[in-house]
Amino acid sequence: MCSSLLSCGQPEYEVKYVVSSTQVGLRAKLRLYLEQLKKLVPLGPDSTRHTTLSLLKRAKMHIKKLEEADRKALNMKEQLQREHRYLKRRLEQLSVSGSVERVRTDSMGSTISTDSEQDVDIEGMEFTPVEVDSGDSVSDVEEEEEEEDHYSLQSSSSSDSYTATHSHRLQPHHC
Repeated sequence: MCSSLLSCGQPEYEVKYVVSSTQVGLRAKLRLYLEQLKKLVPLGPDSTRHTTLSLLKRAKMHIKKLEEADRKALNMKEQLQREHRYLKRRLEQLSVSGSVERVRTDSMGSTISTDSEQDVDIEGMEFTPVEVDSGDSVSDVEEEEEEEDHYSLQSSSSSDSYTATHSHRLQPHHC
C-alpha cells in the first residue's frame, strides 16, 4: 500500500487536481453553510459586509443568548410547576374543610356568612335595576333604561332569562 500519492506512480498534476477539486467542493459547502447561518443569526445593519469570522462570532453570541433564555424558561417552568403543586394542595385542603362556614366581605364592605358548599343557581336569578335617586333627571333614567336594554341577555330557553343592569344586585327569579 502506498503512503503517498506521488510514490504510487501517479503524476503530480493529477494529485493537485484531486486536491483542488476536493477543496472547491468543501468551499462550496462552507459557503452554503455560512448562508444558512446568516439566515439564523441576527446580524444587524451592514449584514452584507460581515466576514466569516464576524459571522461565526455573532453566531456564538447568539447561541449563548439562546441557551440563557432556555435556562431562564426552564427555571420559570419549574417555579410555575412548584406553585401549581402548592395551589393544588391548598385547594384540596380548602375542599376538605369545605363544610366549614366562612365569612367574606362583599363589594359594599358588609360581611356575608356563606357555606362554602352552597351552590348559587344563577339561572334562577335576575339582575334588578337600581332605584332612581331624586337628583336624577328623566332623561338620565331613560338613557340608563336604554343601556339596560342594550346589556340584556337572553338564554336559549324561554324560561331562563337574565337581565343585566347597572346595580349588579342578584335577587331570586320567581316564575
